[in-house]
Amino acid sequence: MSEPTNFVKVYCDLILKKIASNILSNQNKKTKALNIAMKTAETGQQVRTARHWRAVGDIEFCYEEIQKGFQQMKELDELTGWSENLHQDRFKFMRDKYEDILNEYLSRRS
Repeated sequence: MSEPTNFVKVYCDLILKKIASNILSNQNKKTKALNIAMKTAETGQQVRTARHWRAVGDIEFCYEEIQKGFQQMKELDELTGWSENLHQDRFKFMRDKYEDILNEYLSRRS
């Protein structure tokens, strides 16, 4: 009788790509919201606008989502050990497209 397939380990590159993509998307949204919040914080009158407070809320939400993404990367690493296999071609996308995210993850891990 054969062992069951460990689908998380087999498809960890696809899962990791989705997590990294979500982190990058949330980082971009956070940057955009931060720019709006800074622009609308120039005067006291602008701070009272819904646009300003929506941007502040978006910053907080995106920050939490980014932290959740890094936690998911850590959990996936504990299950599959993907960070030890970055030399493999299937993880090449992490060095190419998501290098900043990879560097941040590795610095947090150590």
